[in-house]
Amino acid sequence: MEWSIVILVYAVFLYSIYKLSKSKNREPAGWMLASLIVSPLIILIILAIMQALPGRKKTSVKRKKISKKVK
Repeated sequence: MEWSIVILVYAVFLYSIYKLSKSKNREPAGWMLASLIVSPLIILIILAIMQALPGRKKTSVKRKKISKKVK
């Protein structure tokens, strides 16, 4: 029973690291890996202090409508 609580708390930490790093335009996989190596609480504090990186511009692809002419 205790192990399931520990795993659940760790999963919540990993999910919060994922969401925080994603919101700050950082690489979530790298930060989650760092939290597995170090401590999730320390990584959460570091991510909370860091500023957000400039976001990527989303380019939308506009498709041309192809009209079929029926004779």
